[in-house]
Amino acid sequence: MIKTKARLFIYGIFAITAFCVFLYLLFPSQMVSALIVSRIAGINPQVQVSLNDTRPSVLPPGFKFEPLSVAYADIPVMHMPYFKVMPAIFSFIGDQKEFTFNGPLGAGTLKGHAAVSLQGPKPQTKVTMNLTEVPIDVIEILQQWPNYKLLGEMTAYIDYDSRKGAGGTANVKMDVTPTRIVFNPPIVGLEQMEFSQLTAEMTVTPRMLQIKRCELSGSQLEGKVTGAIVFREPAQNSRITLSCTLKPQPAFMAEHKNDMLATFLGSETAQKRGVIIRISGTLGNPSYVIR
Repeated sequence: MIKTKARLFIYGIFAITAFCVFLYLLFPSQMVSALIVSRIAGINPQVQVSLNDTRPSVLPPGFKFEPLSVAYADIPVMHMPYFKVMPAIFSFIGDQKEFTFNGPLGAGTLKGHAAVSLQGPKPQTKVTMNLTEVPIDVIEILQQWPNYKLLGEMTAYIDYDSRKGAGGTANVKMDVTPTRIVFNPPIVGLEQMEFSQLTAEMTVTPRMLQIKRCELSGSQLEGKVTGAIVFREPAQNSRITLSCTLKPQPAFMAEHKNDMLATFLGSETAQKRGVIIRISGTLGNPSYVIR
C-alpha cells in the first residue's frame, strides 16, 4: 500500500513536471505576444508596447516578457530586458482583473499593481508603480530633450487612472539623490547644477506635464521649480512655461566668482531671495529671462 502511494506520488510529480516542460516548449509565444500588444492598443491607442518573446512562468504563475519596450504617442518611454506579470487568479471570476508586475530598470527595479475593469463600453485601468534606485537616465522619454539632461538615482511612486481626464492622469511623486542637471548649451555660462536631493510632485496627462512642486537642496544651490510642459508633436515643439528660483550658497559663489554668473548672483538681494529664471518657448528653442 505504501509502495503504491509512493509510486502514485512519483507519477504525479512526473506528470506535473512534464506538463510544465511541454507548456514552456510548446507555448505559442508569438501569438500571445501579438495578442497582448493588440489588447493594450485597444485600451489606449497612444500606448505602444513592443516585445519579442512571451513565456509562462510557474512559480509564481504568470508570464515573462523579454525584452519589453514602451512608447507613448511614438515617444520612447523605457526599455526593460524582461518584465514579469502575475495575474491574481481569483480576480478573473469578476469583471475586474488584477495583476502584479515587476522587472529591472537599469540598476534599479520597477514593481506595481494593475486593475482592469471590463464594465462599461470601454475598459478602465488603474495602475500603481514603485520605482526603486533607478538611474534616471534610463528613462528614455527624458532623452528627447537634449538641451536638458537630468542625472541621479530615482525613487518614485506613480498612480495612473484612465478614468481621470481624457486619456487618463498619472500622479507622480519622486526623489532623485544626488541630482545633476546638465545644460546644453550652457545658461549664462552655467554648464551644470548639482544638488544633494530633488523632490517633486507632478501630474501627467496626454496633453501636458504639470510640476506642482519641485524642491532642490544642496551645499552649492537651493531651488524651487514650478510650471508646465504642453506636449506637441514632434517633442521639440512642446511648449514650456517654467519658473525656477535659485538661491546660491557660499561654496557656489566662491567657485563662480569670476564667471558671468557673478553678475546675477552676487548681489545681496539675489543671495537673500534667490534669482528667478523664467523659461518659455519650446523645448527645442527655449528662451530665458533672469531677474
